[in-house]
Amino acid sequence: MPIEHGLALLIFIGRLGDVLSTNFVTPTLVLEANPLVRRFKRPAYALGFLLCLVPYFDVNLGVMTAVPFLLVTASNLSRAWMARLLGEREMQALFLRAASRGSLGMALWLAWGVAAFFALAASILWWLAADDAIAWYFGTGLALYGLIFALHASFAFVRLFGSTRAQRETRA
Repeated sequence: MPIEHGLALLIFIGRLGDVLSTNFVTPTLVLEANPLVRRFKRPAYALGFLLCLVPYFDVNLGVMTAVPFLLVTASNLSRAWMARLLGEREMQALFLRAASRGSLGMALWLAWGVAAFFALAASILWWLAADDAIAWYFGTGLALYGLIFALHASFAFVRLFGSTRAQRETRA
């Protein structure tokens, strides 16, 4: 199988995993961190599958594209058990309770800390793969996942902490 087909298949599997795991964890998207997916579910899902074409234009970018989708699916599945057992509304209530006891600054600092450690892991590949483009792009995919995670987490935290602030103001 040519590498382009293999990468397109990996991107498709990762993207399908992302869509299916998202809908498994949060069928009504109450817990979805990505504001574009929450607002434009079907178009966002459909457009995401167009990324399966990336390897046919550039194999290296195909590697970089595949990695974040596979990691997003893994991340979604790591939280699926709790969301399915408690349900979306109870998970949201749990998040709101936690946010009411914490600070937005701490949540953002930790989310960006995750991104920094993904970039640090990627830097190992960048360092060791000085002349290996595929490994370099794989590392870039790891770093890109960290960035995507931090951005989505930041959006989710701003929304979550905004909700707790609105609840406090309503009670006052």
